Amino acid sequence: MPWRPYVVSNKLGRRQAMRGTRLYDTKEEAIASMKRKNENWMKLNYDKKYSKSSNFEYGAVDVGKRKYKYKVGSDGNKALLKDHDSAKKTGNVGFNFKY
Repeated sequence: MPWRPYVVSNKLGRRQAMRGTRLYDTKEEAIASMKRKNENWMKLNYDKKYSKSSNFEYGAVDVGKRKYKYKVGSDGNKALLKDHDSAKKTGNVGFNFKY
């Protein structure tokens, strides 16, 4: 099954999710890729203090046969964040890593 990676930022009292553009064969591969891309993006655009304070969380969703599990755009990102937070409360986070 294809996996789409995502990152959750916890900056300035707000939580926001952003999905990756590529699909990966495994959940681990998807998360590792998103972590690398986000670290490179943050190095280019922000200082270490800002990056560290964002307290990023990484995960991946199984999109199945479809290209997207959630609607494209900010509404889909909000739905993803809601599911991500609900999985954290139940302890069913799988390979979601917090850095």
